[in-house]
Amino acid sequence: MKVKEFIKNFWEVLNRREMLILPGHLAFSFILSIVPILTLIGYGAAVLNLSIGFIEEFVTKAFGSTISQMIIPIVSVSGLSFSFFITLFIGFFTASSGASAIIITSNMIYGIEDKGYIYRKIKALVMTVFIVLLFLFILIFPLFGNKIIELIKYVNLNPFVTEKIQAVFNFLQGPFSLFFVFLFIKIIYAMAPDVKIPSKNVNYGAIFTSIGWLVVTWIYSFYINHYAHYSVFYGGLANLVILLLWFYLLANIFVIGMALNYRKSENKK
Repeated sequence: MKVKEFIKNFWEVLNRREMLILPGHLAFSFILSIVPILTLIGYGAAVLNLSIGFIEEFVTKAFGSTISQMIIPIVSVSGLSFSFFITLFIGFFTASSGASAIIITSNMIYGIEDKGYIYRKIKALVMTVFIVLLFLFILIFPLFGNKIIELIKYVNLNPFVTEKIQAVFNFLQGPFSLFFVFLFIKIIYAMAPDVKIPSKNVNYGAIFTSIGWLVVTWIYSFYINHYAHYSVFYGGLANLVILLLWFYLLANIFVIGMALNYRKSENKK
């Protein structure tokens, strides 16, 4: 019966008119959140004394030269310099439009009136912190975990240290990934609408979104590990097309999960 109820809710969600517009808007907003993430990664690389050439080689192997040429200028901002803080601030402020899109999306789904630009922007900045941390975790562990382990082995650290780091990555790539992603998506779902929603009421959609995100990310990770260095479909743009498709699928799953929460709450009334 629960499966039948889920299928019914899922079908009703897919036929909502918002599903034609909101995922694309949200996907673009997710892409904007990558800027502060790359800035933080660049700072982390500087702390670890990794050269830009080394990072460029790693990114090129993971994404291909087309995306590497776009990413490296952002990652190359290193150290706690003035340019680092400016880039990070602009990145966070720009990425907050993604959180604003989530707030607007949730208000549309729940049929709630917006509380105003200033209130939304302040809440969006807070939500952006959670979104950036969530994507940072997804990039480092589920998506690039295997590549990073290869990188650590290539650097040739102490074998004991390498073994311990690999054990940590294996743990964080396992069931813990589902728990972490679920926790952060649950927080974002509960914060987004401009009305108070008990966190337990968003578990339904958060579970769906967490599993969906990890499955799609695993497929994308498989592509990166096995096919990203080939240019079969669109020449040099192949990896960019797949990257954008990944973001678009994440956005679709996220909006569906949010709408499922709404349908679930409506069915209880």
